[in-house]
Amino acid sequence: MAQARINVGPLDARARQVAGALAIVGGLTALDGFFQALGFLTWIVCAAMMYVGILFAMGGFKDGTAAFGYPLLILSVLDAWLPIVHKGYWGLLAGIFVAVGAFQTARTRQCPINGLLGVNTAR
Repeated sequence: MAQARINVGPLDARARQVAGALAIVGGLTALDGFFQALGFLTWIVCAAMMYVGILFAMGGFKDGTAAFGYPLLILSVLDAWLPIVHKGYWGLLAGIFVAVGAFQTARTRQCPINGLLGVNTAR
């Protein structure tokens, strides 16, 4: 009965953990102090986030990775732009928000987004 609500499969859970880790790292590199000291590394991290986000989005809704591919794409653009306007802390807050959602759904194997879209990746 407890497993009736599980709709996140192992590949989907691993993708969410990767997205959560990249969201935190991207948020940390978006902070003003880090960006002013090592700005080029911020761009490299954002490019990696965009690459992984594109891979997850291309995996689509069949594998369930698109639910965190699109937020990772949005976050990569925000983490690249916000330090330029000296608001990098918003990138960190957004990264923490995405990471909490990613790690929580990977741990519990229940995702409300998958439920709304009728996607069950646990098969």
